[in-house]
Amino acid sequence: MLRLAAKLVAFFWRRQDVPENEAGPPGPELTEGDVKLRTVQGVVTRYCSDYGMIDDLIYFSHEAVTSRVLLNVGQEVMAVVEENKVSNGLKAVRVEAVSDKWEDDSKNSGRGLSDPSPRVLIGCVTSLMGGTGYINQTTRFSLESVCEGFQPCKGDWVEAEYWIRPGTWSSEAISVKPLRYKRVDKACISSLCGRNGVIEDSIFFTLDSLKLPEGYTPRRHDVVSAVVVESSQSCYVWRALCLTPVHRDATAPGVLPEESYGTLLLKNKGNVEVTRMTNFGTLKEGARKAMVIWIENKGDIAQKLVSCKLAGWDKAKQFRFQDQARPAVSLVSVPEEAKDFSDESTESFKSRSENNTHQPLKGIAVSSGEVFPGDCTCEDREKENTASEKQVADAEPGELVPPGGKTCIMVVCDAKNPGRCKELLLLCFSNFLIGRHLEVSVVSAEESLIAVREPFSWKKPKSCQALAPTKTTVVVTTQKRNSRRQLPSFLPQYPIPDRLKKCVEQKIDVLTFQPMLAELLNMSNYKEKFSTLLWLEEIHAEIELKEYNMSGVTLKRNGDLLVLEVPGLAESRPSLYAGDKLILKTQEYNGHVIEYIGYVIEIHEEDVTLKLNPEFEQTYNFEPMDVEFTYNRTTSRRCHFALEQVVHLGVKVLFPEEIILQSPQVTVWNHIQDAREDGQFTSKDSKTTKDQTKPAAKERPVGTENQPGAAETHDAVDETEIPKAKDTEFFNPVLNENQQLAVRRILSGDCRPLPYILFGPPGTGKTVTIIEAVLQVHRALADSRILVCAPSNSAADLVCLRLHESKVLRPAAMVRVNATCRFEETILDAIKPYCKDGEDIWKASRFRVIITTCSSAGLFYQIGVRIGHFTHVFVDEAGQASEPECLIPLGLVSDVSGQIVLAGDPMQLGPVIKSRLAMAYGLNVSMLERLMSRPAYLRDENAFGACGAYNPLLVTKLVKNYRSHSALLALPSRLFYHKELEVCADPAVVTSLLGWEKLPKKGFPLIFHGVRGNEAREGRSPSWFNPAEAVQVMRYCCLLARSISSPVSASDIGVITPYRKQVEKIKILLRNVDLVDIKVGSVEEFQGQEFLVIVISTVGTLAAVPGPGCPGVARVERQGAAGWRLLDPGATWAVAPESSPGDDQETRKVEGVQEETVTAPAGLRAGQREAPCRRGAASHTAHSVCGELTLSTLLSFNSPLLVQVTCR
Repeated sequence: MLRLAAKLVAFFWRRQDVPENEAGPPGPELTEGDVKLRTVQGVVTRYCSDYGMIDDLIYFSHEAVTSRVLLNVGQEVMAVVEENKVSNGLKAVRVEAVSDKWEDDSKNSGRGLSDPSPRVLIGCVTSLMGGTGYINQTTRFSLESVCEGFQPCKGDWVEAEYWIRPGTWSSEAISVKPLRYKRVDKACISSLCGRNGVIEDSIFFTLDSLKLPEGYTPRRHDVVSAVVVESSQSCYVWRALCLTPVHRDATAPGVLPEESYGTLLLKNKGNVEVTRMTNFGTLKEGARKAMVIWIENKGDIAQKLVSCKLAGWDKAKQFRFQDQARPAVSLVSVPEEAKDFSDESTESFKSRSENNTHQPLKGIAVSSGEVFPGDCTCEDREKENTASEKQVADAEPGELVPPGGKTCIMVVCDAKNPGRCKELLLLCFSNFLIGRHLEVSVVSAEESLIAVREPFSWKKPKSCQALAPTKTTVVVTTQKRNSRRQLPSFLPQYPIPDRLKKCVEQKIDVLTFQPMLAELLNMSNYKEKFSTLLWLEEIHAEIELKEYNMSGVTLKRNGDLLVLEVPGLAESRPSLYAGDKLILKTQEYNGHVIEYIGYVIEIHEEDVTLKLNPEFEQTYNFEPMDVEFTYNRTTSRRCHFALEQVVHLGVKVLFPEEIILQSPQVTVWNHIQDAREDGQFTSKDSKTTKDQTKPAAKERPVGTENQPGAAETHDAVDETEIPKAKDTEFFNPVLNENQQLAVRRILSGDCRPLPYILFGPPGTGKTVTIIEAVLQVHRALADSRILVCAPSNSAADLVCLRLHESKVLRPAAMVRVNATCRFEETILDAIKPYCKDGEDIWKASRFRVIITTCSSAGLFYQIGVRIGHFTHVFVDEAGQASEPECLIPLGLVSDVSGQIVLAGDPMQLGPVIKSRLAMAYGLNVSMLERLMSRPAYLRDENAFGACGAYNPLLVTKLVKNYRSHSALLALPSRLFYHKELEVCADPAVVTSLLGWEKLPKKGFPLIFHGVRGNEAREGRSPSWFNPAEAVQVMRYCCLLARSISSPVSASDIGVITPYRKQVEKIKILLRNVDLVDIKVGSVEEFQGQEFLVIVISTVGTLAAVPGPGCPGVARVERQGAAGWRLLDPGATWAVAPESSPGDDQETRKVEGVQEETVTAPAGLRAGQREAPCRRGAASHTAHSVCGELTLSTLLSFNSPLLVQVTCR
């Protein structure tokens, strides 16, 4: 058999020689002893980790590959081959890659995989475990490869050199160093919480990784010097590596060891054992329960119980000792056999008193709120903790607890406030302190109305069968996807590369297939990098969608059509739209499965009406079917197409470096001087600014190049007068100075086609400025055609509504183009007249002003509209759109005279990206944010201090806030906007509820209310709800609507919650108390509206970081227009008070309400969350998701009161 195989190989060897002799001179032949070597060229046909085959003839091992690079099947190689004389087999002793292909039709930019030199990767440390870590989740590194003196932490930004490990399909860094670092001298430690702290409100540090001089422990207000590195840590972009004290504040308290107030406190000490079961369980509101806590001395030395105290965590004072005058101590001699610590015992207790002096507690002291080590005695602390109800008693020294003796105390719980409650019991002995947590869960009567009606049961799809059916019949319906619009589609399919999909599914390092992902974004890799990132996001979406496939479901009938019930559809889990395709499969029978292709034609709540094959619709007899959902790739295909179209914009738009001044499109009002005449540009700016105001630089109208006579009329065009703005100036007479400046800059277009950025923090009138600019361009430039886009329908609708309310544009001049899948009932009545003409895309494309979403702008590609069709493109809320999505409308503007305006706030939440790989490599960075980091757009107070610290030709920052009370504005202004935001809201509005009798802190219109509730799901709905939060929301609404001093109309109260099921439960409760006029919904439903009071329910718990299915770790779907990356976005819709929950905040008692926080929102303390300022480095925790729903709400709604209720 071997001899036959050898002859067969020898035959092919001869066949190998023949073409070489015919085609030309043979390849180089080497002689090495008696072995002949030949150089041949072939293709890798098989390859695994240790060996491979070339043309299925030549064997090679991975040691033979030059530089041991990773080869791919189908790759062309040059090989030095030897023949084994015994077996006549062929073996390659050297293999070198000729080229490296990315799929079949494109090549990698830069160096190929065969290049042995290391590549450079800039990324974020995403995990650390033991002696290894990962950059961008894929590139492994060892701590040994980290540069000396640098101890990396999760969130650090690093620069690494890496290579592809042959045969392992993974990348590994060979050197890692900080991306940026600096030394900070004489800085003050501004805050300290546990083991985390902040220097100068800008540099984060943690004692877990901080290098300190021996014997030094940081304290608040210490002046230190530090070496810091760039890192994404909550709201901070720097992390301290080491600290050196310069000056210590002698009055500042010390930092506690972590276990001093944690594990150590709860441990038994001195051979004294205390009952550990101190949970009262679940009690109904108003109920009472007593519990006996036993204390046993198992040592040989008598111990003295000096006093018993409650730390005061529970402000509602639901726990007390049985004798409120003082906790009694009963010394009981208990036989060994009676050591059953019963919680039900209600023995009477006798107190004894002696006039003995208390002994100091060594290293331990007790306060009403926290436990600190110190040198103070129990006696000192007792004086500080005297309460009105004598919960902390001045217990006089009792008799000693003898060896083997026991004593007990009785604690009573009076259930007052719904939710979970925890208190700390402190047992103070002569030489030590023992603590126990007292816990109870209180259920209110109202919660029974919204309790779980049926257990949650999620139907999982059937596991894949081992053997596929032998035959599958696909029956396709005649229904077309776009039934409303018969549009030609010029969009290519842009299929996901199989190799990339395999890479993600098998968790193979993507850098082995697309190494340019690790490169910095530039013009040469722009298209390839974003295409790969879009595919990664699609792959994740397809995998996620498979989780919602259903098996064994029965369809309902609605006339001649079939209806499918999809649990969770209201929560967009899964996300379906009209026109989407579904696959219905029959149950397997004799190895046969029939597939029916159906299309969604209508959606009502969780019922989906399908259009299927007519024969199937008639014969269907309620047989069980399996359902597969398919991903709608329309938006993704439009993004891919836009990437091809925007190449014409080039470096000057996508990577602007220098400013070239153009002739103004419109001359501005005479009393306004141009910035060039203001002396605002320094010598530094003049280096990158070129004056281009010669007549030859004047540009012809778009499209004249190919018109007859265009060449002859060129000179005439140059000599035409530039349009002038009319004397009436602004349509909106109340625009402030910065808004007027932005409109003039847009109208002038001095730097076109460079994008002009309108930097608008929430509440500063960004949309109002866009409206004015659109109206001015429409009036002043008769040849203009304006495209106004936004990432969401609600944002686009708001622009259309405001333009309608201006009474300047009529339906004949403006059109609203909607997506084909949008239902008419979701459109506002006021803008419906503008939507009628939008159904005809050809007709709509000729309107002067067109409003649509970024994705729907791709409809114009489908009818053949191309570059230069629009003279002006406005993108509102540009910070919420991914860069490829933003490019869809930009690909339709002229690259010569087109004007691009991006309006948004780079400090707010960015685009929603679900693929962690796509996030790690930058898809979650919007074009607005990326441009703001370019040198031409950077903040420079020295060069542009007189005009807002930004180049006024490119950026205008709005700083006057018209929505929020000063107390709500102070924190975000300090953290994100260089303390530049100005309070300009109507005082009569923002102060209207400051005197509300239930407001914990008068004059502070914000309430954070912590509820220790439990989130739940029911039935087949994946949506979450929290009964305790819902009840608390209802109680706040009742207090507001029925207030004696400041009653609020139900129509002036809005309730925001991110989960559909919570909306349903809150509506039930409000209906029960006759408050049906209160609007309840998601943030999206509140965009552009104003309410006197906003109440927010976040649903998710803050007690722990939940798993992916828990509401705290949200599928971070945009729930509204605003939201800072680390703060509570919901809190910005208020102009007066708001209420929002948090943990460990100062709370104040409100009658009839549980606990409200009157301090800064939870999650702002260092180290408590992972929502980075440079996104993509860390995932959102429960704390961050709750946080991302509040403070932007504060600034986005004109509400005098904001109340946030959150599960702690």
